[in-house]
Amino acid sequence: MSPVRHSPAVVAVALILAVLAAGRRGAEAGADKSDCSVAQTAFSECTGYVAGLDDEVPPQCCQGLGDVKDMAPGADQRRDLCACILSEMLAAGNVDSGRAAGLPSACGLSFGFLPTSPDFDCSQIP
Repeated sequence: MSPVRHSPAVVAVALILAVLAAGRRGAEAGADKSDCSVAQTAFSECTGYVAGLDDEVPPQCCQGLGDVKDMAPGADQRRDLCACILSEMLAAGNVDSGRAAGLPSACGLSFGFLPTSPDFDCSQIP
């Protein structure tokens, strides 16, 4: 029995389809480690304010939160980034839930997946 030979065009189309399918699965899988690092770094600019150490929200905090918001077009990404930010919030220690809840408004952002307290449930984000 001789091996089956496929034309180079058929092989190329099959490879392109496989790459596109893998990219789509990756996009739907949520935040990757680099996205999580970006979200944590962005929120770290806010920790002084939410911990009550800073009187005003630093501009870097608002810029970072705006960047994170843009990284989360889908529900899975929002939940994943929320969990990343929550871990940074917990690492910060003392969190004023009122200040955390007020961050989006203070930054002029509509931000439905920002954790507002240490017991925030990111899995409930739509």
